[in-house]
This record gives sequence, C-alpha cells and structure tokens, in this order.
Amino acid sequence: MGTKTLIRLLIALVVVGGVAAILHFANPGGNVAEVESSTSKKKVFDDFPINEVASVEIRNAEGSVHLEKGEENWQVEERNGYPADTESIVSLLRDLWDLNIGQPVTIGRSQYGRLDLVHPEEASGDSAATILTFQNEEGNDIASLWLGKVHERADNRPSPFGGGMAMTDAGRYVKTGGSNAVFLVSETFDDIDIDPAVWLDQDFFEIQGIRTIEMRSGNEEEDWKLVRESPTGDFSFADPREGEELEQSKVSSMKSAFSNPQFEDVYTGEAKEENQPDKTTFVITTFDDFRYEVRVGEKNDLNELPLSLKVSADLPEKREEGEEESDEEKKELDEAFTRDLEEKKEKLAREKALEGHVFKVRSFLVDSISKPRSELLAEPESADGTPPGSDAEIAPGVSLPGAGGPSNQ
Repeated sequence: MGTKTLIRLLIALVVVGGVAAILHFANPGGNVAEVESSTSKKKVFDDFPINEVASVEIRNAEGSVHLEKGEENWQVEERNGYPADTESIVSLLRDLWDLNIGQPVTIGRSQYGRLDLVHPEEASGDSAATILTFQNEEGNDIASLWLGKVHERADNRPSPFGGGMAMTDAGRYVKTGGSNAVFLVSETFDDIDIDPAVWLDQDFFEIQGIRTIEMRSGNEEEDWKLVRESPTGDFSFADPREGEELEQSKVSSMKSAFSNPQFEDVYTGEAKEENQPDKTTFVITTFDDFRYEVRVGEKNDLNELPLSLKVSADLPEKREEGEEESDEEKKELDEAFTRDLEEKKEKLAREKALEGHVFKVRSFLVDSISKPRSELLAEPESADGTPPGSDAEIAPGVSLPGAGGPSNQ
C-alpha cells in the first residue's frame, strides 16, 4: 500500500469516527436533540402574568404583609390601605417577569432545608423560605416564588472581621410554587421584607420659605411666634415683651424647619390611639401662602414621636399685571403664573392627602424648634458691660494671658 493511499484511508476513518461521535452525543435517544448555546438564558417563569397581578403576599416564618392594587395606586393592607411605594412593587414584578436561571440545582425535597426552602409552616430553625404569592382581581393564585438562602462567593481578599476570606452576596436559591425544581439566580432580593413600613410611599410634606413660625405648648409664658419680612431676612418676635432681645443664633435653624421631613411608619389601630400628637402644635405660614399646622406628641425612649398634619393655602387665581407690560411680556408672565399655580395646587393636593394620619417620626425633626421662649433670648450683659461669663472666678494660682495675677517666674 502506497503512502498516499494510507493517508487517504486515515483521513476517511477520522471523518467517519467524527460523524459517529456527533450522532451518538447529539442523538442518544434516537431523536434529534436541540443543543442550547452556553450563552442562552432561560427564565424562571415561562410566562409570569405581570399584567394580571392585583395583590402580593410576602410570608416568612415571622409573619406576612399584603400589598393590594387600588384604583389609583398600590396600598399596604396592614396600614389600613395607606399608599404603598408603587414604583418598588412594579420594579419587583418586572424583575420576576425577567428573572433568568443562573444555574439549575440538583437537590431532593428532603434537602430543601439546606437551602432554606421549607414552607414556613413546616420549617424549623432558619430553614423557612420567604414565599411571594401573586393573585389576580378575583383573588385566585396565579404565581408564587419561594426565596431561599442567599448564595455567597469568596471575594479574593481577607475578611476585615478575620476568620478567612471576605464573602459577597452573589445570588439566591429559588423555586416556583408549582415546581420542585430549584435554581440559583443572580438576584438577591434584599429589599423583600414583611415589615409594612418598608413598603409605604415615602412622599411627605415639605415646607419652604417660612414667613412665620409659632409654637403652642399650652404654656403661654413660654410660647412664642416669630416673623420675618423676606425669605432672606431674620426672625423677630411677633409680640416682643419689654426687655427681650431675640438671639438670632438660637433661631436661625428654624428658617429651614420641615424643609425635608421624613417618617418612619404610620400608626394605626391601637398604636394610633396610644400615640396621639397632643403635646405641642407648630403653626407655620410661608411666602407661597401655604399654612401648616403640625402637631406632635410625647417622645418615647427611642427618640420617636407621633406627628399629624393639617395644610391649607390661599392661592390667587389671577396674576396682578404690571403697569407697562408688552403683549409678549404679559403672555410669558401669564404662562409662568399658570405653571406655578398648577404646581402649588398639586403640592396642596398631595399634602392634604396626609391629613388624618398619625406618623411616627424621629424627634430631631422638631427638637430645634421645641425650645421655650426663655431659651431663645440673648443673655443679658453684666452691670459693667462685659459679656456674660467673662467675670467667672479664676482658680487661685492660675494666670490668664493679659490678666493681672501672680507671675509664673
């Protein structure tokens, strides 16, 4: 056999062997197998019914929270239907609709506890899953997702707390309610919580450009009212008493009172009855013709207190025209006035929606404006005209620079 013939025979054997191998691995059962690309992605839900979801229940071993879709927005059932953070809920639904499988996990039901995927009613210790159940308008379950243990990976750096390498949250083990298949996904779902306060809409009132601010505590001797003539001016007493001098450094922070307030939670039921905002009232008017009545109650050991709100506004419907306005100027000014008026009306409507609720807030929100009148006054000078405290006693044997006394030399 010649060399060329031998080479041709070897090539033929390689080709035949290659084809046989392809047929064997690609068609082990006798049918044509579909081979997926390693870069292809498959979703956890084949078809998550995102547009049908009307309620969400989040449940774990410690309790549950229910989010309901109202006519205008989502609501938190455990807070008597207080508006929920709609954006967070919609974002969650979109994430679930697009949730991809990172890696299938081969595990039997008896091993679910290792991945914290046991039903809360059957779990022991920390093995309970967090279960998200979605219902339609008729109250029928249409999907559910079980969240298990968070998957961690080594971060290739020593842990700042010692004991090995630092770890980073890299995903979470999940399963759908209608299947026993377990998957590892890249989402960690850190924001999923059964605390109703987490899901509340955080939009709150905001006061800008304070014209007057008044404290009413029931003690007329120590109550006060401050006024100023312009948004950049200083406060003065609306009813100054003889011999009083307002210390500006003690009231300057009041110009920004409630400029960015936030709340922790909303009191409902018995908690609302036990936390009444009945201690102090602050009445505030602004240069934009808004009037606020903010009531607060007693501060607890956690520096929290209840707060309620009433708001009104005297908004002019027509602009006062100038004496010499051109047609073009009048048009521009009228359009600007209309835009400004609409914004103020929208703000008033949003803030009036807060009336009737009692909010839990941090006490620092009102600490700087809860001072009695006597603490707002400038300290009087001594009889010889020296500033307060300048004639304090000096310990024997101690010399101050520039002061008479025994020498250190």
